[in-house]
Amino acid sequence: MKSDDLKLDELIDFSEGWLSLKGRRLIIMDMRALLQLRKDLTDFLGTEQTRRILSRLGYFWGQADAAAMKRIFSWDNTTEWLRAGPKLLTIQGLTKAMIKSMSLDEKSKKITMEMIWNNSYEADHYDIESGASNICVCWMLAAYSSGYASFCLGTEVYFIEEKCRGKGDRICKASGKDRKSWGDAINPFLPYFQSDDIHGKIISLTKKLKRKQSQLERQRKKIASVYPKINKDFANVRSRSFHQVLDLSTKVAHFDSTVLITGESGVGKEVLARYIHTHSHRSKGPFIAINCGALPDTLLESELFGHTKGAFTGANKDRIGLFEEARKGTIFLDEIGDISPAMQIKILRVLQEREILRLGENKPRKIDVRIIAATNKDLAKEIEQETFREDLYYRLAVVEIHIPPLRERREDILPLARYFVKQFSRKLRIPRLKLDPATLDVLQEYTWPGNIRQLENAIERASVVSRDGILLPENLPASIHRSLSIASQLFPVNLSLEKAMEQHIANVLHHTEGNRTKAARILGISSATLWRKTKQMESKKGDRL
Repeated sequence: MKSDDLKLDELIDFSEGWLSLKGRRLIIMDMRALLQLRKDLTDFLGTEQTRRILSRLGYFWGQADAAAMKRIFSWDNTTEWLRAGPKLLTIQGLTKAMIKSMSLDEKSKKITMEMIWNNSYEADHYDIESGASNICVCWMLAAYSSGYASFCLGTEVYFIEEKCRGKGDRICKASGKDRKSWGDAINPFLPYFQSDDIHGKIISLTKKLKRKQSQLERQRKKIASVYPKINKDFANVRSRSFHQVLDLSTKVAHFDSTVLITGESGVGKEVLARYIHTHSHRSKGPFIAINCGALPDTLLESELFGHTKGAFTGANKDRIGLFEEARKGTIFLDEIGDISPAMQIKILRVLQEREILRLGENKPRKIDVRIIAATNKDLAKEIEQETFREDLYYRLAVVEIHIPPLRERREDILPLARYFVKQFSRKLRIPRLKLDPATLDVLQEYTWPGNIRQLENAIERASVVSRDGILLPENLPASIHRSLSIASQLFPVNLSLEKAMEQHIANVLHHTEGNRTKAARILGISSATLWRKTKQMESKKGDRL
């Protein structure tokens, strides 16, 4: 789990009369009421005592949130768990928290961190109600951050506000360090944090919550700023590899060059082809798609090239083919790797001469169409096996765009899942459809061999069988549970990714009795890549000996 993946509607159960964070009851409070309490406390007790009380409240709040995040999610690392604290401050409306810098030595528990608090509710209070203060006033924010970080690292961490809009500064800025790094500079502030065993209370409460209940996009603004014309189909992707795919597609869209889109089944090859068409000068023309692998040669030829009356039995009239029907537009030849050698020759002629022959006709006809092809096959391997023409491949792949599988761009899984949840919420008329936090971990751990199509189908299935609109792990297809169960048995959770990969390669080689060609095919990599990885494994083994 990453901190940027946290979303309010997935964290909180908004049941009428009962708001909870996975079993921990919450309330919604008017911020003005809290600020009025602060004012009254200051009037009755003075500034120092009020600061102590509010700091204790903030410190407990921060520790409780850190414990909840640990209980609900499996974090990628401690850094992401720490970064979730500022994210929660933002989600809860206390401030728009930004991490300016962060350095963590987890082994020695040494941390330095700089925070910016934009629109701090505590500083706003002084701007509006009290005028400028002579001291920094974001006491609860500083204490919350201290409590949250202290719980994460299991050591004393304190945040001290250095600049504050409440006392006339341009921004609210705080620095956080472990107690040892602060040295004597922290001593004047320690009384504000001194209290009963808050950490112990939080641990106790967390254990109780665990017994009661077991166990979320990167925002789209960055994509929108880089790709202002991206359509709704790609507004939910954020991986760098797919940004590169979109960048290349946007560039090639402006030219009529033939494009070959490669990638596994379900990665969205036709969606990308439509994107290229939509952003080309042919966008006002038709976009016509045909699955070349789904039709026999005679029918495919008739569909693509058309025929004249009497060309074959049942040809009662002249009929134009798809190459002509797509005039001034784009034709998308899906599964081009499945066509026969005879059809390959005919397609090659179309690419070379930009003309077609209808069945039963000798007069060639010029065509004005942009050609985009796609395949899930390794055409280089098909050429080696002499099942695909090399000259046709080079004609098709003037620009080749490879869409990486979903398992190689895991950053896109949650945004896409949330996109599908919104779609099915409308389609199935389930207005409050949402993902349970535990489901998020399951979605990210699964390898998705069927890619985006499989993810969409899984979300639809979960939506249909869900209760109260909450998509639980058990609502997902059984195949996903079986796969994760087998994976957990094969690879213990304390095994590093590198070790797991080496173990999996060894298992596959054992299964194929050392046949590297078969093993590479199962692993989905080239024989050369497998050879290189096994050499690296042997080298590491030799080093250990």
